[in-house]
Amino acid sequence: MTGETSVTLVLPAQPEYLLVARLALTGVARLAESDEEALADLRLAVTEAAANVCRHAYADGAGDVTITLVLSADDRLEVVVEDDGIGFDREGVAEWQPDELGEDGMGLAIIRAVAADVDIGPRASGSGPRLRFSRSLRS
Repeated sequence: MTGETSVTLVLPAQPEYLLVARLALTGVARLAESDEEALADLRLAVTEAAANVCRHAYADGAGDVTITLVLSADDRLEVVVEDDGIGFDREGVAEWQPDELGEDGMGLAIIRAVAADVDIGPRASGSGPRLRFSRSLRS
């Protein structure tokens, strides 16, 4: 592949739309020479990230999740998941240890285990959180 490919999805933050995020990620990854293990890990990570938005971002359950997939020329896939929800304590998240987490805290631990360059911060707009991670699609 030459150049960069970028796809942005804006989906309702509801569990029934998680499959759309997984399918979009798979479609973008198939543009590159992707290793099946790396692809499976990224599908898991995007599912966990979007599921966290569904569970935690909006008190009334009404809101969107924005997922941006960027495939670079060197077959690295970057995933950015953003929402306008209530966010979370970014300082506390940095200190979480996998052996201390309950079921609710496993999503970020899984993402950190399967992806590289995990970054949590505010959206560029200042409203809501942004989770960014990437991984090479090659083994």
